[in-house]
Amino acid sequence: MRAAKPSLETKIHKLNEATRKNQGVIELDSSLYDEFTSKPRNYSIAILLTALDPQINCVPCKEFDPEFRLVAKDWLGSGNVPSRLYFGVLDFKNGREIYAKLNLNNAPTLFYFPPTTGQYAKEISEPDRYDFNRRGFDAESLASFLSHHLGTQVPVNRPLNYFGIFITIFFTLAGLAFLKSIYPIVQNLIQNKSVWTTFSLITIFIMISGHMWNHIRSPPYIIPQNGKIIAPGFSSQLGIESQIVAILYGSCAFSVVTLIISVPKIEDKTKQRFGVYFWMGILVATFSVLFALFRQKNSGYPFRLFI
Repeated sequence: MRAAKPSLETKIHKLNEATRKNQGVIELDSSLYDEFTSKPRNYSIAILLTALDPQINCVPCKEFDPEFRLVAKDWLGSGNVPSRLYFGVLDFKNGREIYAKLNLNNAPTLFYFPPTTGQYAKEISEPDRYDFNRRGFDAESLASFLSHHLGTQVPVNRPLNYFGIFITIFFTLAGLAFLKSIYPIVQNLIQNKSVWTTFSLITIFIMISGHMWNHIRSPPYIIPQNGKIIAPGFSSQLGIESQIVAILYGSCAFSVVTLIISVPKIEDKTKQRFGVYFWMGILVATFSVLFALFRQKNSGYPFRLFI
């Protein structure tokens, strides 16, 4: 004769006893799995099928096991009715028959079995499988999954990580001490007109040379087939073109600034005259290269504006 199925009261009694003995987690074998998941159920149960044997070396199983037990422990101490949700673990070595029956070939796997009778019974009584790929392996994600099914909050209260707090405080204080030590240097840099002038000029040269066009359009740096660095036509350009134009603009600006500020300060008239000729030559040569570059883009440049 087949053994009679245990009554619902018997199952609840066994679940409560096992829950209290192991901080909210029920250690299962194949027969207990079948017993506790069989209908009727006026309780919910989340069962983790795992493989913690060192010979199997299931790294995800080892990572998720403490997260699962943390949720179970916090639920037990949350003040909620324990019979609303139970937590069970079935290790592969204790449940080979269940793995074979469910045709499981990977671990961990987690099923949530909703109640089939009572005030919390659901229309759908089939188990819901937890998606590790989408939800992840942390306790908070599992608690959110269970809260959705239960309609009540499943808490997660992690113990304080004193070492992490110490490291955070240490590096914060070290960072503040470092900032204090370099503050005079930083203050001088912030208040230095030359630094801001240089920064402003570099930004201007980059922006007016076509950098934003490159950022928006993402053109090739050069044409690899023939090594061209100038794209034909005024409506297209290569990445290297903006760098070339920025350097030429910078050369023009530096020449003009030198002629206005530095050259007049030279006391020796001969050296001053030489400086004028030299920097005027640099300026003219740079403009010539710029005009030649622009004419490669468009042969009509500068569009007869000077006639």
